[in-house]
Amino acid sequence: MKKKYLQTLIALVILVGLWGIFTYYGRKKSAPSTPEKSESSQNIFPGKRDQIVSFTVTTANGKPVTCELQGKTWQITEPEKLDTDSSAIDGFLSSLTSATPDEVVSDQPGDLKEFGLDPPQATIEVKSKSAPQDFVLRLGASTPTSSGIYAQVEGQPRVFTLASYLKDSLEKTLFDFRNKKIVTLKPDDIQKIDVSSKKGSYRLVKNPDGIWDVMLPPPVRADHFTVEGLVDELGSASMQSVVEETKKDLDKYGFSDPTMTIHLSGAGGTQTLVLGKKEGDNYYAMNSAISPVFTLGSDFLNQFQKQPSDLRSKDLFTFSTFEAKQVTVQGPKGKRVFIQHKNNKWEQTEPASMEISSDKIQSLLQDLRDLSAQSFPKKNPTDLAAYGLNKPEYTFQVEYGDHNQTQTVQIAQVNGHVYARRSTDLVPAEISKDSMTSIEKDLAALK
Repeated sequence: MKKKYLQTLIALVILVGLWGIFTYYGRKKSAPSTPEKSESSQNIFPGKRDQIVSFTVTTANGKPVTCELQGKTWQITEPEKLDTDSSAIDGFLSSLTSATPDEVVSDQPGDLKEFGLDPPQATIEVKSKSAPQDFVLRLGASTPTSSGIYAQVEGQPRVFTLASYLKDSLEKTLFDFRNKKIVTLKPDDIQKIDVSSKKGSYRLVKNPDGIWDVMLPPPVRADHFTVEGLVDELGSASMQSVVEETKKDLDKYGFSDPTMTIHLSGAGGTQTLVLGKKEGDNYYAMNSAISPVFTLGSDFLNQFQKQPSDLRSKDLFTFSTFEAKQVTVQGPKGKRVFIQHKNNKWEQTEPASMEISSDKIQSLLQDLRDLSAQSFPKKNPTDLAAYGLNKPEYTFQVEYGDHNQTQTVQIAQVNGHVYARRSTDLVPAEISKDSMTSIEKDLAALK
């Protein structure tokens, strides 16, 4: 009996052991293996971007364009030596070195023509300092759904697809890579701008204080933001296309009777930009400092086609109301002086001392700051007596800022008109009657 139970026990142990073995191997077999990196997720360019020393792009309808890294600067070396657009180079290299296949279409393609790869739509040849030193990518036709383009790496038979946006990012031309700026002077170096067109002319000069003046003559303050906008446009404007690499047969582009001429001068030298006749939405243009004849958009012409009055500063005061420290008023009722103390409280110190409400003085400061020219007299503008400004009715002086700068404005009324000028301006401006009325109310409230 004991022997029978012993045999049964041994059989149970064997069964449990076999069950454990089968369970272990079953789980091991069904456990997922760690996937290797998908071939389609790997970058098509195997090297590092900072190791690239040159590349050549050849499109089906264009000449090969070669760019080389010379020192720390990229230069176009073929088909001719030209400066590059650094942002275009950066964008191209970024797209090339980060591109990954969307899908492998065929590992062993038969006829490459069906993919637009024989001949290719574009070929990109890259040379690097590290292995692989040579890399060639061929770009083919768009896929039937236009969601991608076919591509192939030299030395690898497989054909794969790339995202459709890479077509524009990689199929570049000479014009795409070249420096397209129309002015070589740095914006900060420009000291004088002379503009002449069939609709008028004007001159802008940066004075020794770094302030732009419109030369009427005499010189008058220019609107800071308007002039800086023009200077920024000169620094950022780009060619729309290159018509000729050298200046020849200029009459056919309308340069003998230009639409606009812009003379620039500054620390970096002088140069002249000429806009010729219009072609479509663009104008033919050339610059004495660079070789090609190119085109410019109509917006450029529109920005510079201004009258001197458009460029004049219309603000009589330019201080910030929060920086004001002292206001001196000389008016029909005598002199009044208002001073801000360190505790930000205001006090009238002349003709008699008394505390002044901050709200009331801020109202006066704001109305002074808002004084703006409505128009500029054209008849004898330098004859201050004709506008009552040889003996002004009011003189306002504001001291402001960390360096105690001052600005002074004089105001007079003649024949129902109100005229004003900053003390540094040689010619007056006409201001609204309402603005003067508001200032007189502010003064009356300062009690």
